[in-house]
Amino acid sequence: MRPTLAVLVLALLLPAAAHAAPGVRTSQFGMNVRSSAVGARAASGHFVTKPLRAPRRYDLVGATWRRGGGTLWLRGRRAGGHFSRWVRLGLSEEKSRGAAHATEPVWAGGDDFVQLRGTQPLTGLHLSFVNAHVPAASASAVHKAQVGLPLGGQLSITPRAAWGASRCRPRKSAGYGSVDLAFVHHTETLNGYSRSESPSVVLGICLFHRNVNRWNDIGYDFLVDRYGQVFEGRAGGIEEPVVGAQAGGFNLFSTGVAAIGDFRFSRFSSAGMNSLAQLLAWKLSLNGVPAEGTVTVKSNGGPFTAFPKGAPVTLNRISGHRDADQTACPGNALYRQLPGLRTRVAQLEGPVSRLELTAAQPKLLYPQSLAFSGSLVPAPGIAIPPGATVQISDNLANGGRVLATLPLAPDGSFSGSLPLAHNDVLQASFAGGPGMPKLVSNVVFASVAPTITLQSSAASVTRGSTVTLTGSATPPKSRLTLEEQELRGTRYRHVRTLKLRTLGGSFSVTLGLSRPGAFRFIARTARSRSIQAGASAPVGVQVG
Repeated sequence: MRPTLAVLVLALLLPAAAHAAPGVRTSQFGMNVRSSAVGARAASGHFVTKPLRAPRRYDLVGATWRRGGGTLWLRGRRAGGHFSRWVRLGLSEEKSRGAAHATEPVWAGGDDFVQLRGTQPLTGLHLSFVNAHVPAASASAVHKAQVGLPLGGQLSITPRAAWGASRCRPRKSAGYGSVDLAFVHHTETLNGYSRSESPSVVLGICLFHRNVNRWNDIGYDFLVDRYGQVFEGRAGGIEEPVVGAQAGGFNLFSTGVAAIGDFRFSRFSSAGMNSLAQLLAWKLSLNGVPAEGTVTVKSNGGPFTAFPKGAPVTLNRISGHRDADQTACPGNALYRQLPGLRTRVAQLEGPVSRLELTAAQPKLLYPQSLAFSGSLVPAPGIAIPPGATVQISDNLANGGRVLATLPLAPDGSFSGSLPLAHNDVLQASFAGGPGMPKLVSNVVFASVAPTITLQSSAASVTRGSTVTLTGSATPPKSRLTLEEQELRGTRYRHVRTLKLRTLGGSFSVTLGLSRPGAFRFIARTARSRSIQAGASAPVGVQVG
């Protein structure tokens, strides 16, 4: 049985010389390949390394290097076996660990040796390995999520728990944006994986993205294998507009689906394309996005796209990764399948309805309530069912917590208000009805700042006297700061900052004032994940 530790290759239990070929130095994250490991080099700069023994058996491998270019190929084999065919390593968008160049990982499925060849010399070449075996028993023991397709039927989505995501926990909680279009990717892993190996492939990609690329989580929102199995990708909820790391400059308003395999020359399988179409039909219709046609979005810029920040970019609602970024993804063969995919998704979607949610003033001062409104816009010819309602929810990453259920007016509009004690992300949902699938709205981000009061025991005191300052923070905060400022000329200047603890959100502090002048005090709380920063109104004290 293969090792089950889902980590990057760690320091060896035996000396490196016992495992590595000359010219290879192992490290905590893999191995550094030195020039002495190169077995043959032509005058043109082409090179081939000796077979290199990996620090331990690996399932995925990728490369980084500091200088050099050209094309890099890789092949692997198990001890006592034969080498696989050469596979070209596709360049990644991520500059890993300070390296100038990085590749996407290649699936190996338990190899011991690796060999490289390239068209140009490379400086600082480093290989990173991932062991990601998921036992079949653990994968089959988890029930798959079932989602309803727009025109009937069910789509099975393998949840994160079934591919071992507990061994690839996100670095931080999910972020949310919108779904205005979908990008299709390929993972550039080998195409010869078995059905039972697919969960391990997904886990390996997640570990590589998190531990080598240093991303928060796996980059894709969903993955589809050649057998038609669909896998939940990035954490945050399959129905939600989770912001991935799959299309640099365009992640905030897209969803990303990766076909597992390398499709530069080979077409994606019929089973894979069928599930890809069903997945996109469900996800796009859920968000009120038609499969066909275009949408114009503004690029967020960055090093991976040719479109500068703020530039309007018109893209197909179902686009290939290459349409937005400087990459060959999803491969020429799969890219040629996209027109047919759009047609098929449109057929599966049927008429597209949409649900919208807005908040006129999403920045609140506690205990203000958030006022919101929205509308359900049915597809032409579709009527809103009598007595229909929408639910307003938060806690999206955990399936949603219903905060309010509101009736829909005959024209599809709804409105309401909610008291909020902390920052929140809200979304409206409609359960579906005749001619309409389940719908979710865009998300609304609400921020809440605490109310901070501050009073002085006196407005004026004599020099050398004391003054007592009292106040409170609601919602209660255990710590705050009190800043003292002095009027110098026409401006108040900082004198000192005191750190205070509260009791149930209330505080009291007595200060000595030793010199004459005009002073003022401001109480503040710092920003946290749950609430914004807050400040009291200034309180003045004249010292005579």
